[in-house]
Amino acid sequence: MNIRKASVSDAEGIANVHVNSWKTTYKNIISDDYLNSLEIDKRLVFWKKIIEEGKSIVFVAENDKGEIVGFSSGGEEQTNDPKYMAEVYAIYILEGYQKKGLGKKLIKPVIEELINSRFPNLVIWALEENTGRKFYESLGGKIVDKKSILISGSALTEVAYGWGDIHDALLYL
Repeated sequence: MNIRKASVSDAEGIANVHVNSWKTTYKNIISDDYLNSLEIDKRLVFWKKIIEEGKSIVFVAENDKGEIVGFSSGGEEQTNDPKYMAEVYAIYILEGYQKKGLGKKLIKPVIEELINSRFPNLVIWALEENTGRKFYESLGGKIVDKKSILISGSALTEVAYGWGDIHDALLYL
Protein backbone atom coordinates (compact mmCIF):
# COMPACT_ATOMS: atom_id res chain seq x y z
CA MET A 1 0.00 0.00 0.00
CA ASN A 2 1.20 3.46 -0.87
CA ILE A 3 0.03 6.39 1.28
CA ARG A 4 0.57 9.83 -0.20
CA LYS A 5 -0.78 13.35 -0.24
CA ALA A 6 -3.71 13.74 -2.62
CA SER A 7 -3.62 15.81 -5.78
CA VAL A 8 -6.52 17.13 -7.87
CA SER A 9 -6.08 14.19 -10.24
CA ASP A 10 -7.03 11.89 -7.33
CA ALA A 11 -10.48 13.45 -6.90
CA GLU A 12 -12.29 10.79 -8.94
CA GLY A 13 -10.70 7.94 -6.97
CA ILE A 14 -11.51 9.68 -3.70
CA ALA A 15 -15.10 10.26 -4.84
CA ASN A 16 -15.42 6.58 -5.72
CA VAL A 17 -14.17 5.50 -2.29
CA HIS A 18 -16.39 8.09 -0.59
CA VAL A 19 -19.59 6.90 -2.27
CA ASN A 20 -18.90 3.17 -2.17
CA SER A 21 -17.63 3.10 1.40
CA TRP A 22 -20.73 5.01 2.54
CA LYS A 23 -22.89 2.36 0.88
CA THR A 24 -21.23 -0.43 2.87
CA THR A 25 -20.38 1.39 6.11
CA TYR A 26 -23.77 2.98 6.61
CA LYS A 27 -26.00 0.17 5.31
CA ASN A 28 -28.81 -0.37 7.84
CA ILE A 29 -27.91 2.97 9.49
CA ILE A 30 -28.81 5.42 6.72
CA SER A 31 -31.75 4.71 4.40
CA ASP A 32 -31.09 2.67 1.26
CA ASP A 33 -32.85 5.38 -0.77
CA TYR A 34 -30.32 7.95 0.40
CA LEU A 35 -27.31 5.67 -0.07
CA ASN A 36 -28.49 4.67 -3.55
CA SER A 37 -28.86 8.35 -4.47
CA LEU A 38 -25.17 9.09 -3.84
CA GLU A 39 -23.36 9.92 -7.06
CA ILE A 40 -19.66 9.77 -7.75
CA ASP A 41 -19.92 12.75 -10.15
CA LYS A 42 -21.24 15.01 -7.37
CA ARG A 43 -18.55 13.85 -4.95
CA LEU A 44 -15.96 14.39 -7.70
CA VAL A 45 -16.88 18.08 -7.90
CA PHE A 46 -16.76 18.32 -4.09
CA TRP A 47 -13.32 16.67 -3.79
CA LYS A 48 -11.79 18.65 -6.67
CA LYS A 49 -12.81 21.84 -4.89
CA ILE A 50 -11.50 20.65 -1.50
CA ILE A 51 -8.12 19.66 -2.92
CA GLU A 52 -7.80 22.80 -5.11
CA GLU A 53 -8.58 25.10 -2.18
CA GLY A 54 -5.84 23.48 -0.11
CA LYS A 55 -7.53 24.25 3.21
CA SER A 56 -7.89 20.57 4.10
CA ILE A 57 -5.22 17.94 4.48
CA VAL A 58 -6.05 14.98 2.22
CA PHE A 59 -4.16 11.69 1.89
CA VAL A 60 -4.92 8.68 -0.26
CA ALA A 61 -4.08 4.98 -0.07
CA GLU A 62 -3.27 3.21 -3.31
CA ASN A 63 -3.17 -0.52 -3.86
CA ASP A 64 -0.42 -2.24 -5.90
CA LYS A 65 -2.25 -1.35 -9.12
CA GLY A 66 -2.24 2.37 -8.27
CA GLU A 67 -5.99 2.41 -7.55
CA ILE A 68 -7.22 4.61 -4.70
CA VAL A 69 -8.77 2.35 -2.06
CA GLY A 70 -8.97 4.78 0.87
CA PHE A 71 -8.54 8.38 1.91
CA SER A 72 -8.35 10.57 4.97
CA SER A 73 -8.78 14.30 5.48
CA GLY A 74 -8.57 16.85 8.25
CA GLY A 75 -7.92 20.43 9.18
CA GLU A 76 -9.24 23.15 11.42
CA GLU A 77 -12.21 22.14 13.59
CA GLN A 78 -15.41 23.02 11.70
CA THR A 79 -17.99 23.95 14.35
CA ASN A 80 -16.15 26.69 16.28
CA ASP A 81 -15.84 24.40 19.27
CA PRO A 82 -14.23 26.42 22.08
CA LYS A 83 -12.02 23.50 23.17
CA TYR A 84 -10.97 21.47 20.13
CA MET A 85 -8.99 23.19 17.40
CA ALA A 86 -8.22 20.39 14.90
CA GLU A 87 -10.49 17.78 13.36
CA VAL A 88 -10.14 14.64 11.29
CA TYR A 89 -13.02 15.13 8.85
CA ALA A 90 -13.07 11.77 7.12
CA ILE A 91 -11.40 8.43 6.86
CA TYR A 92 -12.96 6.00 4.41
CA ILE A 93 -11.65 2.74 3.04
CA LEU A 94 -13.25 0.39 0.52
CA GLU A 95 -14.74 -2.61 2.30
CA GLY A 96 -12.30 -5.14 0.86
CA TYR A 97 -9.35 -3.21 2.31
CA GLN A 98 -10.75 -2.63 5.81
CA LYS A 99 -9.47 -4.27 9.00
CA LYS A 100 -5.94 -4.64 7.63
CA GLY A 101 -4.21 -1.72 9.37
CA LEU A 102 -4.84 0.74 6.57
CA GLY A 103 -6.85 3.09 8.79
CA LYS A 104 -3.83 3.73 11.02
CA LYS A 105 -1.62 4.31 7.99
CA LEU A 106 -4.12 6.83 6.58
CA ILE A 107 -4.85 8.77 9.75
CA LYS A 108 -1.23 9.12 10.89
CA PRO A 109 -0.06 11.62 8.23
CA VAL A 110 -3.16 13.77 8.75
CA ILE A 111 -2.49 13.95 12.50
CA GLU A 112 1.21 14.63 11.88
CA GLU A 113 0.35 17.56 9.59
CA LEU A 114 -2.10 18.90 12.17
CA ILE A 115 0.68 18.72 14.76
CA ASN A 116 3.06 20.49 12.36
CA SER A 117 0.43 23.21 12.00
CA ARG A 118 0.60 23.62 15.80
CA PHE A 119 -2.90 22.41 16.61
CA PRO A 120 -2.93 21.44 20.31
CA ASN A 121 -5.84 18.99 20.36
CA LEU A 122 -8.09 16.92 18.13
CA VAL A 123 -11.70 15.83 17.63
CA ILE A 124 -13.28 13.27 15.30
CA TRP A 125 -17.04 12.90 14.79
CA ALA A 126 -18.63 9.54 13.94
CA LEU A 127 -22.16 8.21 13.71
CA GLU A 128 -23.00 6.50 16.98
CA GLU A 129 -24.32 3.40 15.18
CA ASN A 130 -21.17 3.02 13.09
CA THR A 131 -19.26 0.04 14.47
CA GLY A 132 -16.12 1.45 12.82
CA ARG A 133 -15.95 4.09 15.54
CA LYS A 134 -14.20 1.50 17.70
CA PHE A 135 -11.18 2.46 15.61
CA TYR A 136 -11.08 5.85 17.35
CA GLU A 137 -11.36 4.18 20.74
CA SER A 138 -8.38 2.00 19.80
CA LEU A 139 -6.42 5.24 19.29
CA GLY A 140 -7.25 6.41 22.81
CA GLY A 141 -10.12 8.71 21.82
CA LYS A 142 -12.71 9.43 24.50
CA ILE A 143 -16.29 10.46 23.81
CA VAL A 144 -16.43 14.17 24.59
CA ASP A 145 -19.71 15.24 22.97
CA LYS A 146 -22.84 14.07 21.14
CA LYS A 147 -25.20 15.79 18.74
CA SER A 148 -28.26 14.93 16.69
CA ILE A 149 -28.11 15.25 12.93
CA LEU A 150 -30.61 14.65 10.14
CA ILE A 151 -29.70 12.55 7.14
CA SER A 152 -32.42 11.94 4.60
CA GLY A 153 -35.09 12.79 7.17
CA SER A 154 -33.74 10.36 9.77
CA ALA A 155 -32.52 11.60 13.13
CA LEU A 156 -29.12 10.13 13.92
CA THR A 157 -26.61 10.74 16.67
CA GLU A 158 -23.00 11.66 16.11
CA VAL A 159 -20.43 11.20 18.85
CA ALA A 160 -17.21 13.18 19.12
CA TYR A 161 -13.97 11.51 20.10
CA GLY A 162 -11.47 13.91 21.57
CA TRP A 163 -7.81 14.03 22.45
CA GLY A 164 -6.89 16.87 24.83
CA ASP A 165 -3.32 16.60 23.58
CA ILE A 166 -3.14 15.87 19.86
CA HIS A 167 0.14 13.99 20.35
CA ASP A 168 -1.77 11.33 22.29
CA ALA A 169 -3.54 10.30 19.08
CA LEU A 170 -0.19 9.05 17.75
CA LEU A 171 0.59 6.83 20.74
CA TYR A 172 -1.35 3.88 19.30
CA LEU A 173 -0.20 4.19 15.68
